[in-house]
Amino acid sequence: SMENLTILATGLLATASVFASPLTLAAAYDTGFALADSLQAMNNAQLGKQLNVATHTASNIKIAGRQVQVEEIAHSRDDIQYRAVVNVDYRFKTIESN
Repeated sequence: SMENLTILATGLLATASVFASPLTLAAAYDTGFALADSLQAMNNAQLGKQLNVATHTASNIKIAGRQVQVEEIAHSRDDIQYRAVVNVDYRFKTIESN
């Protein structure tokens, strides 16, 4: 039988640390929210690629919630950098045959 399931999932996306121009704390948050905003503007195929969801079995991928967290990374005592991590809750429909 074919079942139409709605799956709730959580994804974790990290922004790359920019080494040429280290991000300040505020800039890291800005970068994280910019990534979160760009996700919400993506279509199904783009979201599938970003979130690693196989779009040939999944449709209607929707971002249900997002949260930006900033990690501090020290390469040496005087070289502290920030990386934004975006936590995304998302849902999608999938058809399962069993």
